[in-house]
Amino acid sequence: MQQQQVRQFVERYLATFSAHILESHPDYFTVKLPVEVDKDIGNRPFYWSWVDKMNLAYQPLVLTFTFHPDCTPEGLRSEHLHLGATRMQQIFSSAKKHGSFVCMYEQQGGLLGNAGKRRSTPLVPWLGMNLKVSLLCDKRRDILLYLGINLHQPRLVTDFTSFLFSLSLTPAIPDYYYTLDRKVTIQEALQMAQLEVEHTLEQEDQQWAEEARTRLSEELAILEAYYEELARREPENEQTKAEETEETEQPEAQSSLEQEALQPEPDPAGPASVEQPISFDEYRASGGRILDFLRTNGIQITPREEIQQGEWKKSTPDEERQRRKDELAWQYEPRIEVSFINGGLFYLSSVPPLTRSSKAKSMRHLPASGRIM
Repeated sequence: MQQQQVRQFVERYLATFSAHILESHPDYFTVKLPVEVDKDIGNRPFYWSWVDKMNLAYQPLVLTFTFHPDCTPEGLRSEHLHLGATRMQQIFSSAKKHGSFVCMYEQQGGLLGNAGKRRSTPLVPWLGMNLKVSLLCDKRRDILLYLGINLHQPRLVTDFTSFLFSLSLTPAIPDYYYTLDRKVTIQEALQMAQLEVEHTLEQEDQQWAEEARTRLSEELAILEAYYEELARREPENEQTKAEETEETEQPEAQSSLEQEALQPEPDPAGPASVEQPISFDEYRASGGRILDFLRTNGIQITPREEIQQGEWKKSTPDEERQRRKDELAWQYEPRIEVSFINGGLFYLSSVPPLTRSSKAKSMRHLPASGRIM
């Protein structure tokens, strides 16, 4: 998306909300934001909550947008808009929020429409939907479908969006036009769209799913081999650790006893000293010097029965293995997701040509890589 396209999109977005352009320059423009736009991209939610609660008149936000980083207006606080800018992402989110579904009417003959003919023209209801079919595994492929469904007479065409771009559409019904009844319900139209999606998937090469399952089997085999080797080595490691522990405990016990013998006896009249454990085993069982420090400083000790150790419990090898299996299945298992991008209800007097529909159907026989976005 080039900078010129960014500017055209922002201008169309603001014109949709009837925003007032205060100053327009080839490199920038200044706009007074309407209420809906201000709430979406103005970044002042506390101001709007205060205005709404107090029922006050709002002060419109005035922003200056530049589209060339080297051409900034003098004396004006401006913001550079580009495809990766945070404000641009807010504009995209606002456009998606307000424009995910529209209702438009076809108008023929320019602005006058049918006023010169003095003859009413019927408008046929069409449901337009843009869908994204995602083929997911450890890789991803997206297929876009532009479907149009005739709600007066059951009929489905593809590449409907390209046909709409060639028409003159208006949000209000023009004079001397009337709409035909809808004989197809929305649920029936959705079923037709579902059948079209299933037919599209049937024409796709299913090798991607087979390859994903093959990679999943290979990863599971490597995982099983790792944990089998880990289970085989675990008894040897436990025996080695036990021997090392016995060897280190003996010098530690000797040094602790020597240190206790060298320490002077506490003064009976002085502050009470911390009670020392009798033997080294009792000293270690009581918590060692950390608990002595806690007792000396008057910090309360939580009883062991009150300590919640369920979350701290170390996972067993079987639990780790199952968790890794679930992660691999989520990553490699082939699946299909269908998401709704946007759509609308269009009342048209023109009929989509059959050649365009047949051409779109022939595209289904092409590999999906030719239609990846």
